[in-house]
Amino acid sequence: MERDKRIKVYIITGFLGAGKTTILNSLLQQFTGSRNVVIENEVGKVNIDASLIDAKIDQLYELTSGCICCSLDNDLLEVLGNILGQEQRPDHVFIETTGIADTGNIIGMFHIPDVQRHYKLECTVCVVDAENIFERLQQAPEAGKQVAAADVIIVNKIQQLPVPQLVYLSQQLEQMNPLAFITTSEKGSISLKDLQFREKPLPAKERTAPLKQPHKINTVLFESPIAFDLNMFVFVLDFYCNAYPEQLYRIKGYIRVCNSKEKMLVQSTGRYLHIVSAGEWEDESPSSTLVFIGRELKSATIQRILAPAQKEKI
Repeated sequence: MERDKRIKVYIITGFLGAGKTTILNSLLQQFTGSRNVVIENEVGKVNIDASLIDAKIDQLYELTSGCICCSLDNDLLEVLGNILGQEQRPDHVFIETTGIADTGNIIGMFHIPDVQRHYKLECTVCVVDAENIFERLQQAPEAGKQVAAADVIIVNKIQQLPVPQLVYLSQQLEQMNPLAFITTSEKGSISLKDLQFREKPLPAKERTAPLKQPHKINTVLFESPIAFDLNMFVFVLDFYCNAYPEQLYRIKGYIRVCNSKEKMLVQSTGRYLHIVSAGEWEDESPSSTLVFIGRELKSATIQRILAPAQKEKI
């Protein structure tokens, strides 16, 4: 099998003060021997975080004109294009977002065909401050979007947190984003193996009552054996992802499509919807399973949204 020569991308996100730059330094120190480029985003004329990066890197890009999630077609795309023009392309690109970034839109950009041809998004990491994550979730919707979009959630600064509170926090994060792997860090030190994981299976329907939540972010699981009309499915989800970005944060799962043996992988973060073939159903009984993560989502609403795209009425 031919080796994938695309540049590997890691997105490091998390709310203000969570410890993103410390985590980034810890990771960079484990990538010695490879060419690494860092893209730092900070809102303001001076990027303080860039001066704190002490690990060896080959190039640092500082974007201080605004949040890259709000100007995807400009600053970030321009930087990615400049990287491709280098005589020696890097092995890895690390993007540390501003603390108020809507990560879903940044992730979505790496599903654009022209970008995907040269870059492979390996992992999206969300760093949360163990001591104040619940306050952040109540104060700023961006914090919830960052948690929802993550592949890996790092609970940082746990040294002062009693074990029962840490267990409770981990359970809450698992409930908010059952698609993510959750790990911990005391002072921003993290092992590279925590970012090297197999895809986590989609969650099954809960048999026990969910924990009471100190926030409004929840998960809805949709399951149905009824096939979808793919064009109508795309139309419906694309509309709702763009119409309700403040309520619908992330979608992931597989769907059964009319007149096809293919299993289709569905992923959505922010306003971007990405659907590709994931092979055939093989021995499995074809049945659609989708996980929706957002703010105060209701199962009945999700059923109503998807019903027009199904071949048969529910």
